[in-house]
This record gives sequence, structure tokens and C-alpha cells, in this order.
Amino acid sequence: MNPIPRTTRLRELRRGAVSRTGIAFFAAILVVPVAAWQFLPGMSGKTEIDAPMLHVVEKGLFVHDITERGTVESASNIEVRCQVQAQGSAGTRILEIVPEGTYTKEGDLVCRLDSSALENDSLKQESVVENANAAKIQAESDHETAVKALDEYLKGKFEIDSAQIDADLAVAEENARRAQETVRYSTQLLEKGYITQLQLDADKFAAEKAASDKKSAKLKKLVLETYTKQKMLVQLKADINSTQAKLKAQENTWKLEVARLNLIKDQIAKCEIRAPANGQVVYANNTERYGGTEIIIEEGAVVRERQVIVRLPDPKRMQVKAKINESKIAAVQEGQAAVIRLDALPDQELRGVVRKVNEYPVQGGWLSANIKEYETTVEILGSPTGLRPGLNAEVRVRVAQLPDVVQVPVQAVFSQGDRIFCFVRAADDWELRQIEVGDTNDKTIVVKKNLQPGETVALNAAPLRALYDLPEAPAQPESKILLASSEGDAPPVREAGQTRDAKPGEARRGPAGDGPPEGRKRRSDRPDAAKGDPTAAAGQMFAQLDKDGDGRLTKDDLPESMRARMAAIDTNGDGFVDRQEWDAAARTFAAGARERKPNTRGG
Repeated sequence: MNPIPRTTRLRELRRGAVSRTGIAFFAAILVVPVAAWQFLPGMSGKTEIDAPMLHVVEKGLFVHDITERGTVESASNIEVRCQVQAQGSAGTRILEIVPEGTYTKEGDLVCRLDSSALENDSLKQESVVENANAAKIQAESDHETAVKALDEYLKGKFEIDSAQIDADLAVAEENARRAQETVRYSTQLLEKGYITQLQLDADKFAAEKAASDKKSAKLKKLVLETYTKQKMLVQLKADINSTQAKLKAQENTWKLEVARLNLIKDQIAKCEIRAPANGQVVYANNTERYGGTEIIIEEGAVVRERQVIVRLPDPKRMQVKAKINESKIAAVQEGQAAVIRLDALPDQELRGVVRKVNEYPVQGGWLSANIKEYETTVEILGSPTGLRPGLNAEVRVRVAQLPDVVQVPVQAVFSQGDRIFCFVRAADDWELRQIEVGDTNDKTIVVKKNLQPGETVALNAAPLRALYDLPEAPAQPESKILLASSEGDAPPVREAGQTRDAKPGEARRGPAGDGPPEGRKRRSDRPDAAKGDPTAAAGQMFAQLDKDGDGRLTKDDLPESMRARMAAIDTNGDGFVDRQEWDAAARTFAAGARERKPNTRGG
């Protein structure tokens, strides 16, 4: 790949040896914001200007490590939770808990919760259970009575009533037969003159009455068997079903009350929390610095149901939980090696390996809602003496290691569109050269093509970049725009590359037209070079330095030439440089440069 032809040469700038013409030349450069930042001599108002720093291209081992903070925990962690229900309150209060760090055996008492309210509920519930039991017994008695009443009617009362009617019917039939015989005999006696007509009429009346009594007895038997018996059966069976339903309801009520009593007794028993296994007690404290919930386990604290109270970690299997920013998480994968350094053991490095990378970000506080971090689990290989849960640790995950590659500092390269450039020293001049780059670790970047070891590049390329017209980025193809109209003919199609007033088929002319440019001029030679907004170019440089995209720069993010001026730029003294402070410093320095410009020219 041939380097881009150099169109402008910049003579070597030597510190402390600047001529009058050179001073005027640098005064023009100072109004360019990006150059102003790279040559920034502090906020003291000094007029000394630094020449571009040099760096010799090297070839060697490239290492990309991602470093984050985390907390040590056990990979095998038995959690002891509160099993007591809230019972309409916020939770249950801790009355007694063993000191943190205590070694317990399986079955040992770890924590005792307040059970006074549950004990009162138990006494009340026992009374409710007894009342439910009494109601159940009464329902059982009523049901048995109803069953016996049906049996009593079918086998007793109905049989008695039926027998009585049968006896009455037999008597009525006999009386009717005798009455008929009497009438027949009296009729014969009347014919012979032995009795009077009045006596015969009396016998006939007695016969009619006996026949009526016989008919009445038959009707009573029919009513008993057809209506009275069926009515009594329906009523007695209904009584049985009703009492059976009431008995079932009372039995269910009694069972529910007994179950509630047993639950209360079980809850009382669970107020004494015992260790499920051997281990060292670690309180399940959860403290968030910004906007989160603080959970402190101590005597008097209120814990809710299913909340972890203590943990019993396995000291032989430890790991580190670290949160990695979304800008770096794509490079972290399971199985990558890691180096762990504990704050408690700063002189000892532990080996580790990435075991898990969460698919979803962790929930942050309200101050960091827009910052996405992914929890990553790093297993510690081997457990040294003194390793315990809760220790702060620094995890360094090795995501890339390339032997014998060409690399330069990231400050030596810059982008124009999708292309990467750097300034290469050629004799006493500078050459603008396009290169192809690979991995970067935020400090150095791998160069794949068009740069050789031993060549010298400008470490701070921004001052030279401000003096050159960089090649235009390739124009992106535009889509055809079809303008349809509901009235009349549709307007002509505007092709990609055509201006609004161009005719169809006529190419658009301008910086992106065909043919190479006649030459790239220095920006300082153009009449509008000093009219730009200093914050525009400064913002582009801020975006390049802000690798993690959090909108703040630390001292390590700044180039070596600017780290000594960190205090002057960080006006609020919070240890970070935000975009507002960055733009304010750019405007301040640009204004000072314009004030010094007439003196430079006149000098």
C-alpha cells in the first residue's frame, strides 16, 4: 500500500530556537482548537510552544488487559434465609444473631427472630380450633339424627300407620258385609209382617254407613302409600343432605383452623434459624453507594420473608464478581486468563479464569442509570491463606496477546472517515500516511500495514493535522428519491450525485467530484482558518480520548503532554475532566492565543 502523496511540508520545529517568522507562523496555528490542546502549555498564560513529540515505531509483544474492580465471594455459598412470613408487617425483627466470622456446625443456632406476635396468634388460634371442633361435633350429631329419622319412618311410623289403616279397612269391610246381610234379612221379615218399615230403613242406613267407612279406609291406605310416604321421604332425605353438607363445611373449617395453628407453630419454630451445614458465618449485608437499598444485618434489624440473613461460604472455592463496562464487555469471554490482586494482599498476585459473563446488565442506581455494566465471574485458582469473602480485588483479564507485532501509541494515529492516518518523519519533513490498524489496549494500537519498525512518527499528531487539508472521506451512495404527486405528472427523478438544480445526466461538481485535487493547502493559509469554533475540534478530540464513553476523562486518559496540566483543566477538582471543563479550557486558550497573535506578528 503506497503512502498518500505529501502535498505540504512542515519544517522541523525546535524548542527554544524559533525565529520571528516562525513565531508569526505558530500564532496562526494557535487559533486552531485541536492544535491548541496539544500545545497547551498550562493555564498560566505562557507563550512557549511545544514541537510535535517523536516516537520510534517498535515491534514486540502486544498485550491487551481489561482491569476492573470486584468483590471476593465463595463459589459454593450456602444461603440461610428468613422463612418467617411477614403476617401483614414489614418483616420480622432479629433478636439474636451469632457474631460474623463465627464457625458453626450443622444444627447450631445462628439467628433467633422475634416470635412474640406469633405466640399470641397461636393462643388465639387454639381457641378458634376448639370452637370449630365443637361446631363439627354438633354437625355430626345432626347428620346422624337425620339418617336415623329416615330409618325410623320407613321401618317404624310408616309400618304402624299402614297396619292401623289395614285394620280399620278390615273392620269396615266386615261391618259393611254384616250391614248388607241385616238389610236382606230385615226385608224378608218386613214381608212376613214381623218388623215395621221404620226398622228396615234403619238397617239400610246402617249398611250405607258401613259402606262409607269401608271406602274411607281404602282412601286412607291410598293416601298413605301414594302421598304421605313420598312426602316424608323427600323431607327426611333433604334433612340428611343438609346436615351432611353442614358437617362437611364444619369439617373443612376445622381442618383449615388446625392447619393455620400448625402453620403458626411452624413459623414459631422457624424463628430459631439453625445452620444447615458447617461453615463460617458471613452477614448478607448489601450496601449501595448511590441510590440503592442498604441492607444491614444486625440485632434489631427487620428482615423480610425469603431474605438472605447469613451465608456459609466454602473457603476452598472462591471467586471474584466484577462489573465490566459495556464498551469492554465484547472482548471478555469465558475461559480467558485473569490476574487478581487483593487490596488486603497487595504483594501477592492470584491466577484466575473467567467462568461466566452475564448476558444482561446489572441494575444501577439512579445516578448511573445510563451506564451499562455486566457482571463477570472470575474463579480464583487456589485459595491462599487470608482469603475471605468481601475482600476488594482488582481483576485484570487478558483479552488479547499478540507476539512480535508493530505497534504505536494511540496518540500517534487519527481517523478521517473510515480511514486511519499518522504522520511519519521523512528526513526533515513530515509525511501524511494512511495505515491499517488492528487491536488496541487504549494505550498502544497494532499497525498491520504501511508502517515499519524504526520509522519515526509524531506522537501528538493533532498539531500537524491542523496544518494539513486531509483527503476527503469517500462519499456515501445516495438513494434515488422518487417524488410522487397525485395531481399531474410526477417530477423527474433526482439521481445520486445530482444537485437540486442539475439536469438529468449532469454530474454534480464540487469537492467530491471526479479527479484528484490540485493540492492540499495548509489550513493556516486559508482566510477562514481563525474563524472556527474552538469547541468543535476540541469536541472531536474529547470523543477520541473518551474510550469508555462515560463523558469524563481521567488523568490516565489524557496524553502524556497534558497530564501535568490536569489540575488547571479540572476546575471543580473532582478528579475528572468533563466536556464543559474541556470546552471552557479550549475557549480560554484560544482567546489567549488571539490576544498574543498581533505581538507575534509584530515580533
